[in-house]
Amino acid sequence: MSFIEVSSLLSIMPNLHLSVVAGKNGLDRHIVTTDVNRPGLALAGFYKNLASKRVQVFGKGEQAFIQDCSEDELERIIAEFFKYKFPALIFTHDTIPPERFIEAAEKSSTPIFRSSYSTHDFIIQYTRVITEELAPSTSIHGVLIEVFGVGVLLMGASGIGKSETAIELIERGHRLIADDIVKIRCLNNTQLYGYTSELIQHHMELRGIGIINVKDLFGVGAIRQSKRLELVVYLEDWDPSKDYERLGLNEETVDILGVQLERLLIPVRPGRNVPILIETAAMNFRSKLMGYHAAKDLSDRIASQIEKKSGSSKK
Repeated sequence: MSFIEVSSLLSIMPNLHLSVVAGKNGLDRHIVTTDVNRPGLALAGFYKNLASKRVQVFGKGEQAFIQDCSEDELERIIAEFFKYKFPALIFTHDTIPPERFIEAAEKSSTPIFRSSYSTHDFIIQYTRVITEELAPSTSIHGVLIEVFGVGVLLMGASGIGKSETAIELIERGHRLIADDIVKIRCLNNTQLYGYTSELIQHHMELRGIGIINVKDLFGVGAIRQSKRLELVVYLEDWDPSKDYERLGLNEETVDILGVQLERLLIPVRPGRNVPILIETAAMNFRSKLMGYHAAKDLSDRIASQIEKKSGSSKK
């Protein structure tokens, strides 16, 4: 099961201006779901089906309820509420919880944060970031590059020329996302996004030259931090005995994290301009997304012509 530690909220969500109010000893607790919970019913005493594994968000409604409680009611709430091991409590609108809440959080090691965001804005931003962090992920050896807006993953055996091909594409105005190690996350079970490793981001290894920094050499316009992955291009040495696709009617796919992506096999040999072939593949892919499939269109036209000639010959 995917999870992140509660302490990670401070680093992955800097824009939410989170600050720890209490419960620092519980910052190693795990967040395992993207959903949040508004605990209004629980504060009122109804705990059936309480989503205790979710981060609990205290908006203005929950905060007003607590403030209006008598001392006895607040003691009851605290005694029942902190029996559950919540990942964390978040107080929005930059509100500081009552002192008794803070004491109970310290005693039970339950992290409490405060955020200057409104409840609505906080939940939107939190859900967006946490969905990425908890998404199924993997790492693939290859090069991810954006070509005419299409996220193209270059794969192939070591030394086949993936990085060299990527450099040529970058020089032609396309953008690098990741070289060597491509981190991939699956969002909404349907979309794959590729990211660069923080350690080696923007760097490439070119045999005979060494390590280069693409951002420094080609400028910030030559890089991206992430990109949706849409097309896989596998490079391999040309095998004369192999029958390569020539029409484009038989589309192959590859499964990555349960998502099927179109896969092209491009043979490499002297004289073949691989960067131009990849540019053409990206444009052809975009054309198919827009509803025009050149290979199928030509095949249909030929079949229609054959049918017409066959019909006329019978007459």
